[in-house]
Amino acid sequence: MGGSRGTSRAERLESLKSLLGGRDHTTVAELASELDVSARTLHRDLAFLREQGIPVESDRGRGGGLRLEHGWSLGRVHLSELEAIGLLVSLTIAEKVGSPILLGDTHAIARKIATSFAPAQERRIRAIRSRILVGSHASAGVLASYAAPPDSVTRPLLDAFANRRVAVITYQDQRAGITDREIELHYLYYSVPVWYVLAWDRLRDDVRTFRIDRIRDIRLLPDRFGLRRDDRFLTAGEATARAL
Repeated sequence: MGGSRGTSRAERLESLKSLLGGRDHTTVAELASELDVSARTLHRDLAFLREQGIPVESDRGRGGGLRLEHGWSLGRVHLSELEAIGLLVSLTIAEKVGSPILLGDTHAIARKIATSFAPAQERRIRAIRSRILVGSHASAGVLASYAAPPDSVTRPLLDAFANRRVAVITYQDQRAGITDREIELHYLYYSVPVWYVLAWDRLRDDVRTFRIDRIRDIRLLPDRFGLRRDDRFLTAGEATARAL
């Protein structure tokens, strides 16, 4: 066996680290089979990981039981910009909600995530984070009509927000009226657990707030928009809301 076709050694090593990190205990035979390599190749890969400082522990005897040293971290995780932003948002929400577990570590974790990117990407992530506001819990009246939005809406919406693309949305208001709106998504606003968009409505030529779970459809246009003055958007949200 020489490894799966089209898989480089670098990719195989990343897969090996993931397999080791996801298990309390495994064997050389299991890993070699899953990676489609010989036991000899697997031993070479393990030796290379140890040379790189990754503490792979081995049991004595036939069978080659393996595990990562208890408490060891795999180190840098390769995240996309949107994945990093999503994780940072989650940490901020945990802090806002008042989770009693590991709250003391959230700032340090967020800082490590933000600084793990190249400087240009870090600046871009920081700029996007500044356009996400976190407020307090939604009211009982809002929660009574709330339903989690589908991926078919949230995925393109995040693309439009992060990449400043103009979007056409089909929106259902609180009276069940349906309208199509062409918007610029300037801010995301979270009133736990309800997300809103603070947008520039091109039809109304003004700031409008849209509940994301009431967006029935979204279509992205090739046009990109420049950021407008933020004061009009910030006054549309909750006074105690804060940027990430």
